[in-house]
Amino acid sequence: MIKTVVHLTVTSARVLDAEERNKIESVFAKKYDDPIDAEYLVDDSLIGGIMVFDGKTVYNGSVKSKLERLKERLGDEK
Repeated sequence: MIKTVVHLTVTSARVLDAEERNKIESVFAKKYDDPIDAEYLVDDSLIGGIMVFDGKTVYNGSVKSKLERLKERLGDEK
């Protein structure tokens, strides 16, 4: 069986070290059961956390997105 390489774009608020990159790639390799090719970008507007895009889905674990969701929920309570 030929394995398809999954291309990821990983955006974080700071430069990730090798251990963090390996962990991300390991998690997604298990998820897709395919090898991973990851591109790493830095966007300090995320405040913290990461966003991962696999070509179809954005997995947003950034602090910025969590604060935005909290702001929306608090705004709904008025």
